Amino acid sequence: MVAVRAPVIAHFRGTGWMGLPKQKPCGIADSIQRRTLTIGLTAELLMEGQMIAGDVDEQGHHPWPHSTGDAIERITRTGLTEWPDDFPTPRAIVWLANTEAGNRVGREVLAREAQTE
Repeated sequence: MVAVRAPVIAHFRGTGWMGLPKQKPCGIADSIQRRTLTIGLTAELLMEGQMIAGDVDEQGHHPWPHSTGDAIERITRTGLTEWPDDFPTPRAIVWLANTEAGNRVGREVLAREAQTE
């Protein structure tokens, strides 16, 4: 598994945590809409089994012992309570790691992008 930025979301290159940069990503300037998009994207990646939520230390990524639903709830709750008016700093709430399914989708996206360049 590869922690942090995942190829599966290659079109969001440069994003950190589960947050989009403050500049108008995808044309979205409203912070509530950005937060909704971010949480939705993260939830979708976790629910589809493309990524795993966890923490990282010098030994690598350590998946949380929660169910996927509990992980999404924790991410959302922490984001809303500890960062109510702003986006968290990268990796402040969760580290995401690709699963093999996420790596497969990431490779497909990168191959498709390479064909259009």
